[in-house]
Amino acid sequence: MAIQITPEQETWVTTAEGGELTGYNKRYLEKLAYKYWQLPEDERLIKLRKRSGRYELWLPDLLRYIDETGYGPHQDKK
Repeated sequence: MAIQITPEQETWVTTAEGGELTGYNKRYLEKLAYKYWQLPEDERLIKLRKRSGRYELWLPDLLRYIDETGYGPHQDKK
């Protein structure tokens, strides 16, 4: 499934904002950001920056990561 990125989605989000937009837990995104922060910048799947002690994630990369990995919140099957 290909995700279409709109211009308003091309922005930086905090882990809390990313969680609200994607349905992922804030703590999961914090751990994910920490994990990628330890890698060299050219090896990261998600662009990150750290401002005022908080991680910010590039929203288009986060959405692409979620689409490709398939982990995270799932709809209950009925």
